[in-house]
Amino acid sequence: MAAAIAHRGHMGHFLRAPDRRFRFGRAQATWYRNMTKTFLRNLLLAYKPLDARLRHIGPYARLSRVLQTRYNAMMSGEGAASAKALDARAYIDNFERVAPRTDTILFECYWGKKFADNPLAMYRALLRNQPQGRFRIIWVAKEGESAPDEIARNPDVRLVRAGTAEYGMALLEAGYLVNNVTFPTWFIRRPGQHYCNTWHGVPMKAMGRDMVAPLVSKANSQRNFLQADVIPELSEYYRWATIRPCYADELLADALFPCGAPRVDDVIVPKVPARQLRDRYGIGADQQIVLFAPTWRGNSTQISQVFGDQAKLCREMAEALGQGYFVLFSAHQMLRVRQTDLAPNMALLAENDNINDILTIVDVMVSDYSSILFDFLPVDRPIVLFTPDIDHYREDRGLYLEPADLPCANTTDFAGLVGAIRAARRPSDFPGYEQMRQRFTPFEDGHAAETALAALLDPATKASHRRPDGRLRLLIEPGGMLPNGITASLRSLIANLDYERFDPYILIDATAMDNEPGRMQQFQEFDPRCNWIWRYGDMLRTSEEQSVYQSFCIGDTLNANRDLPILRRIFEREARRVLGSAHFDIAIEFGGYSPYWTSLIACSNAVRKVCYQHSHLWAEYNNLMKAHRQLNAVFQIYRWFDQIIAVSDETRTVNETHLKQFYPAARARTVRNTLDVKRVLEKARLPVSLAHPEAGMLFQDPGLFRFVALGRLSPEKRYDRMIGALARIAPEHPNAVLMICGEGSLRDKLVQLARRKGVAEQVRFLGQVSNPYPLLAHADVCMLSSDYEGQPMVLLEALCLGATCIGSDIPGVRSVLKDGLGHIVAPTEEAFAEAMKAAIEGRLPALKPADIGGPYIEETMREFTEIVCGLAGSSAAAPGQAKLVMPA
Repeated sequence: MAAAIAHRGHMGHFLRAPDRRFRFGRAQATWYRNMTKTFLRNLLLAYKPLDARLRHIGPYARLSRVLQTRYNAMMSGEGAASAKALDARAYIDNFERVAPRTDTILFECYWGKKFADNPLAMYRALLRNQPQGRFRIIWVAKEGESAPDEIARNPDVRLVRAGTAEYGMALLEAGYLVNNVTFPTWFIRRPGQHYCNTWHGVPMKAMGRDMVAPLVSKANSQRNFLQADVIPELSEYYRWATIRPCYADELLADALFPCGAPRVDDVIVPKVPARQLRDRYGIGADQQIVLFAPTWRGNSTQISQVFGDQAKLCREMAEALGQGYFVLFSAHQMLRVRQTDLAPNMALLAENDNINDILTIVDVMVSDYSSILFDFLPVDRPIVLFTPDIDHYREDRGLYLEPADLPCANTTDFAGLVGAIRAARRPSDFPGYEQMRQRFTPFEDGHAAETALAALLDPATKASHRRPDGRLRLLIEPGGMLPNGITASLRSLIANLDYERFDPYILIDATAMDNEPGRMQQFQEFDPRCNWIWRYGDMLRTSEEQSVYQSFCIGDTLNANRDLPILRRIFEREARRVLGSAHFDIAIEFGGYSPYWTSLIACSNAVRKVCYQHSHLWAEYNNLMKAHRQLNAVFQIYRWFDQIIAVSDETRTVNETHLKQFYPAARARTVRNTLDVKRVLEKARLPVSLAHPEAGMLFQDPGLFRFVALGRLSPEKRYDRMIGALARIAPEHPNAVLMICGEGSLRDKLVQLARRKGVAEQVRFLGQVSNPYPLLAHADVCMLSSDYEGQPMVLLEALCLGATCIGSDIPGVRSVLKDGLGHIVAPTEEAFAEAMKAAIEGRLPALKPADIGGPYIEETMREFTEIVCGLAGSSAAAPGQAKLVMPA
């Protein structure tokens, strides 16, 4: 690793700033950065086995660890906040020193781009209801943005520039915070702070989990909701369409309270004289005002720049309507506004104008899929929705509401648009207007800003009307969501849960998921009833904490009295950053390999914490080919868990023997892997030719005898043993073929081994197979030749499908194939060759039929319920499907 990373110096420049070396756009720069990271990752994976073998040399080991730390900081999302980020640096350096002030309130609107929306409405309510001088008021502004007079001339107000050290300090000092979008990923609401996230509208379009977009585009919104302790719930529909898509409606039951949108107060009760607004844009007294306020296109990571098209449409609209109308064009704040040709009776809304003030003078509003229509709905003035791209938008983004179902005119052609504006039908002219108002805007009484402000200043007084549903809340770290047995085991557990009893939340890294299609495919195959928490952003560490964290991550043994308290402080803070104040009953570290994730789960606020062991971990730790030295960090964290869960008695025993210095035997228990039998059987029905065309060709030849092996191509799986065994019997049985399903660092070496052994044509490397079950169901024998396992999921799946299994005589395999369910052979090439030969010749002893069905599921889910969760009774339930049911 040392030699490989030493070469990184030149590449590091491009990783940090590719657009300075080349004139790339943002998308190209991101692509180049990702491609370079992928190249480095693959290069170092190839170098990893040699690095592990060289680490017994002291000077090399020290150099390798230093460079590994640099590499991890560059490549992962777990790095400390960048020293270049002045706001984040100031924030973490003063995190423990600066206490929130009860006389300070901070307002931020659209990342400091505007002084408007809900924050402005609550600011105005503050001025109306609190004496001057009562609060130190901070407004956040981006560089170049100037505040309107009502803010700039207030002596209690201080402007803070976003992205500065002063901004980081302001987020620490403010006892009260208001935002209509999101604070940075490093912000944490601390004890003594209250945070009102108002969001910025009632969505008509799909949000969060319901839209197709990168997870990183949704993650910080979810994170900010979890940080907030005051969230206006505009309606039951609003909760369903805004909070539920972030998997947060149950987690935020205590934060939500019935309240209208503060910004709508400024539409119902005007705060700026109409004459002043008309004069600002040169609008004649006899002109009808049309506001064109379309939404944006794309997602936050890839915004479609449609400003030019929208400006052209607005100009054509103004020209068609004539001088009796004046058209104001409000470009969405996500778009880059450019110079554009304007019609004489047209103006571009000033970026620093509050659109809710403008709505007070608007006669007809034209939009498409924007939430602004719900701001205008309570005043019963005409709304026209122009949706010529509705089919594409419905497919690309998704819609919760169809325009035709709303109390407004809807058209898809330009002539119809102009006609609808002239017709000017009010919402009350459409059937069901009052029902629509009750459904979407039931609390709009003109006093929502006061209600929200009172809840922020004293959250104990807010009228929360929802309570948690009483289910046990599970926080589960899945182990990376890689296509392996750990993920398959968790997927089965989630499918078999009793959802009337448990409410599971699976914690994943949004960036890692977006960057690796294999992980995303696993994500998409989980039961839709479970919830997800998307980790995103950098963890915060002080300079003092940095060295402790780095030593920990590379597996150094920490001083229990000096270092472990520092480590605990780091991860308790990180847990608050990632999870906010969401409460969990049970936290489960299901993977058990990552120092970061194991520590995060151990330092969560859950009442009960357990950590799984899926393998012979001491053997993993000492496997020089795999370089799992970081497992020493995981072992040190065992002391913070209530229980250590092994997936078989055999695995529990062997881990107890070798790891007894890290946890007492009384904490170790066994909970076997469960199995989603229904899913396995359904997927196995697919013809092999469709599941994998290359494998399908092998199944068309009745003369072949097919062995199949599934799993990552890593050292402990010992595929070399299988290939060597096949080579021994190949001269006598040339019809034998070995199909290997999986990918990994050893692929090239194994391909070369098969060539050297003369069985290149008989060993087929099929790669990662998304649905291997047809192959398992139709193969003659399933084989597993590992040196160590936990409780192999592939053997459970094979037995479920009635396959004949041959496995190594190791604890994990014995836990599945014992009692005559499969053939257990010595972990040698000779023993496997003899078993394979016996299988071809029909000489293997008869096996007992395996019943991996109802009873097994019942038993394993009872183990989970009683041992992991500490409850009595089974938690198995019939599989079901989540339904997208919108509140009426």
